[in-house]
Formats: sequence, structure tokens, C-alpha cells
Amino acid sequence: MQSTNFFNLAYVFQKIYDLLTGQYFPSGDSFLALMAAILSFIKPLSILLSLFFLTGIIYAIIRTRAIMLEVTEKVRGYSGVESHAVGRVSGAAEALKPSSARWQKITQHIDSANPSDWRLSILECDIILDEMLTKMSYHGETVSDKLKAVEKSDFLTIDKAWEAHRVRNAIAHEGSNFQITDREARRVVGLYEEVFKEFHYM
Repeated sequence: MQSTNFFNLAYVFQKIYDLLTGQYFPSGDSFLALMAAILSFIKPLSILLSLFFLTGIIYAIIRTRAIMLEVTEKVRGYSGVESHAVGRVSGAAEALKPSSARWQKITQHIDSANPSDWRLSILECDIILDEMLTKMSYHGETVSDKLKAVEKSDFLTIDKAWEAHRVRNAIAHEGSNFQITDREARRVVGLYEEVFKEFHYM
């Protein structure tokens, strides 16, 4: 009859007992010798691993500080650009306050019943836009040239400035032949006003 193989748990425990009691070693101190040998191997390995992980921790700290410094510089740089852009025109802000004679003149033109006055108010706003861009150190022969030099990220109302300036160009080219309604004139002046307010120019 063929013998049946099975897992002998008692045999396994016996072998473990023999190992722990030193049956596989020539002396009674064999277990201690084994442990000493294992520890002598583990000790330098643990030192190497500790040094490795310590190096990793130091590198992570250095990189984290470098990244945080880079982020801080970017944030400060953005704030600095924004502050500089506002600062370049702040000195002339008094010239375009709602209470100023210049803005009152524009308001009077837009409140007029005469379409020529509406066109005049838009032309005056564009002159002010030209002055503001110049004070912001944008250079060019025309307002269009200066607007083309603008970084969109530094000029949130750039699209409104372009839209208003295109209407101004149409007025300049067509003169009295350019037809405009009271509502449209007020809208265009409002676009200029939003641009001026972004940079505290009024």
C-alpha cells in the first residue's frame, strides 16, 4: 500500500526546539554564538541603513526649503509687478478723479444730447489712455503700438481697452459720419473707465 504524506506539526516544533537548545551546534553556548553572529551582521547593516535614511531626510529638508523659497519669490515677484504697474500711474491719479475738471468734462460730453459730444468724450478718454500707457512705460507711436506691448497677465482689462480703442479709431477715421447711439457711447466710456480704475488712474 502506498504511504500517505502529511504535514507533521510535532516534527516541526521538535526541530525548532532543537535549534533553540543548541542541538545543531557543538556546544551549549551555540545559540548565544548564533545571536552574536546575527547581531554582528545586523549592526553594520543598520548603521548603513540609518545613514542612508538620514541622508534622504536631509535632502528632503533642503529641497523643501528650496521649493518654498522659490514659491515665495514667485509670489513676491508677482506682487512686485502688480505694485510696480500701479505705482507707475499713481502719481497722476489726481488728474482723473471723478471730481476733477477733466473727468467732469467727459461726463458733460456724454450727458449731452449732441452725438458729436459723445464722440468727443470717447476721443478724450483715448487721449487719457495714451497718457496712462506712457506713464506705465509702454512705448510706441500710437495707442495700438502701446497696447500690443502689454502683457495680458499684467493688464486684466486689456480686451476692454482694445474694444474701446477700436471705436475711437472708427470715430477718428469717419468723423461725423460715424453713427453712434447714446447707449453705445456710454458703454464705450464705461470700458475706458474700467481700464482706468484697474490701475487706480481715477
